[in-house]
Amino acid sequence: MKKILNIYLAALGFFIFGTSCSDFLDQEPPMYANEEEIWSSPSRIENTLLGLYSTIKNFTLNDGVSKSLLGGKGYLVFDNRGDDLTNVGNNLVTLYDTYNYRVGATYAENEDFWMASYLAINRTNIFLEGLETAKDILEPEVYNQYKAEACFVRAICYYYLNNLYAQKPYIVDNNAKSVPLRLQAERGMGNNDLVASTVKQVYEQVLKDLDDSLISLLPNTKNTYNAATRATRGAANMLKMRVYMAMGEWAEAIKYGNFVKESGYALSVDVTSLYKAPFYSNETIFSLPMHSSNRPNTQQGLAEYYNNGRILLVDKTNGVMSKENYSLANDDRVRSFVDASNNKLLKYVDAAEKLEWVPIMRYAETLLSLAECHANLGGAENETLA
Repeated sequence: MKKILNIYLAALGFFIFGTSCSDFLDQEPPMYANEEEIWSSPSRIENTLLGLYSTIKNFTLNDGVSKSLLGGKGYLVFDNRGDDLTNVGNNLVTLYDTYNYRVGATYAENEDFWMASYLAINRTNIFLEGLETAKDILEPEVYNQYKAEACFVRAICYYYLNNLYAQKPYIVDNNAKSVPLRLQAERGMGNNDLVASTVKQVYEQVLKDLDDSLISLLPNTKNTYNAATRATRGAANMLKMRVYMAMGEWAEAIKYGNFVKESGYALSVDVTSLYKAPFYSNETIFSLPMHSSNRPNTQQGLAEYYNNGRILLVDKTNGVMSKENYSLANDDRVRSFVDASNNKLLKYVDAAEKLEWVPIMRYAETLLSLAECHANLGGAENETLA
């Protein structure tokens, strides 16, 4: 039986309504195509590539239920594990297990994150396999770019999986068990017993998918819709910097952070503008866009967690806001985002429509990470740079 791949058209803001199943499937452009048809035209190949980005944002199960990876709940997992917010919800559905560092197969957020990550990874593997058959369909530079973009998608999935599920951090024990490395296209239930790789092996694969030769194939653009929502050299170098920081290889992290710094990104004068339409600027490195046809489901969107005052609150007692260099009263950067009366974070406020983009990488992170790397290296010169 021919396998079916879902072509996501969320980036095009595309709706299709049909009076019957046949009418629906026969629309132009088609919503579904078998594998042979997908590799028959440049536009279908590009739409399939865009589907990979859609998968790392949100995905829909066979029963129609929408789940979020980095476009919602997966993004929230990391704030729940940080030290600047408090989860006051006491609700297992809204990441309370994650907040308490409980990891298990029966915990909803772990099941969703695991499923979404490996769905994106397998779709990427299928895409990379099929792409090899389409070299005569695509111009060489387009083929190369698509391959590099797909490798970026797989890399970011394994980066986050390694962060969440490695039994120990790399700098503590790089041979600690982490997650299975799935690098071939799976179309059945085989290979479900694949053993876990080590945290070192997973990071090595991420770095392989971010090899300099692949990064050079990506566009070096910024401050456009595509530059903000698809892989660029800046995004790949930023992810590579993160990996080297996790490995404690500070000099290498600085090298790739400087590549980002030299790419022409700049801090926004008004940081609040990053969280308003059009949701990208010269500070944006990589974000996940939202559209009414493809957005987080209930209890998946960012504003639902930050803005209702019943789940995540800014921790002004023990978190970052309690530190000497932060002041809600005097620092406009902080004051703009925090309701001092109830400690609500005001970055995300659109709980009704859930159309706010999710910023995965910003230039501000690059500069802060460079400072952290220099501080870890130590010495007079690095102290000055930090």
